[in-house]
Amino acid sequence: MPVRLADPTALTLVRAGQRVDLLHPGDPGTAVASNALVLEVSGKGDPTTGGLLLALRPDEAERAVAAADQGFAILIRPG
Repeated sequence: MPVRLADPTALTLVRAGQRVDLLHPGDPGTAVASNALVLEVSGKGDPTTGGLLLALRPDEAERAVAAADQGFAILIRPG
């Protein structure tokens, strides 16, 4: 699922193959998705137009769609 970040400059920190937690835009303490695989990062040259392509479970994708009108925060998992 493609997602936009609340802070698009964070795109410069993420790369395909990493795992991230996708945090709810209205409540950053609540995870919309946990340990999501980053499939692609677009817009590193112009972060305002970029986003992440994430592999999400169906229930996570439904929660992300419901909150997609705002930009998401992410937590990059180590490893």
